[in-house]
Amino acid sequence: MEVVLKSWTRYFAGFACGALSIFAATHYAKDFQLFMPSEYKTLKRIVNRLATKNDLGNERITFTIAAGTRTSWMAEELNLCKSDECSFYTNLNPFKPYRGKSSQEINEAIRQSYLLNGIEAWAWSHGVIYFSRSTFSAYDGKDDYFACTIGHELTHVFNHDHFKGSLQEAREGKNMKEDKRELLKQSISREIESNADINSVKMTINIGLPRDTCLKGYEFIARHEGIGEETKEDSSHPGYEDRRDAISEFLNTYKHNPSGSELTGTKGKWKYNRKLNMLTFTPFAIK
Repeated sequence: MEVVLKSWTRYFAGFACGALSIFAATHYAKDFQLFMPSEYKTLKRIVNRLATKNDLGNERITFTIAAGTRTSWMAEELNLCKSDECSFYTNLNPFKPYRGKSSQEINEAIRQSYLLNGIEAWAWSHGVIYFSRSTFSAYDGKDDYFACTIGHELTHVFNHDHFKGSLQEAREGKNMKEDKRELLKQSISREIESNADINSVKMTINIGLPRDTCLKGYEFIARHEGIGEETKEDSSHPGYEDRRDAISEFLNTYKHNPSGSELTGTKGKWKYNRKLNMLTFTPFAIK
């Protein structure tokens, strides 16, 4: 009997260890880049390409893919939130189904946002770059155009545009009335956005893409999103024709054709976190 008990004890111990090993492997495999959504794989591929011939700075950059602003609009229509309290829904993780109260409406709002949201990207001052999931659908098969948008947002991060814009506004608008200062703020924003456009052009030329890639990419965005408005005093971005003309004018005057030997690339490592829905690029310069 003692022999039998020892045998069963070893059996159950082995079974338990095996089960724990499988659980641990399954748990950690969720964060393997091999198993991350295809949208994150696309991001990694394009950023790696830009990094071969461009200096992306020495600060950690985090990418996240979310549901999109239309999700918050639909949440408001469904009375899930008040108009000024709906940004939570914009940032929902679109890669997982939601359960519980109002889950059916939330999941449907995410589905509709994926179909209707279009191209949406922005950068936060602390190094987080956001894309709606629908952006990847819009750019499907158009990696070169997408590289321009990614380069634009990367520029905001490594150039510290949010800080520089805020500082410029503080210095120039110190004694202005509120309405005048708001117009100054938007004027500074337009200049920053135009500069990010130009830098994205340089970045794509550096990796060997045709010189007019970003000009064609911007035309694609404008037509895809139906944006043909003019520049207004309170516009945060240049209007369609001004933005297009600025890129064209730069291309007409930019004669630099850099060789590989004079370009500085950025090497780093990637880490995917499924639970936090983010993909992080850390330059090797960070200790």
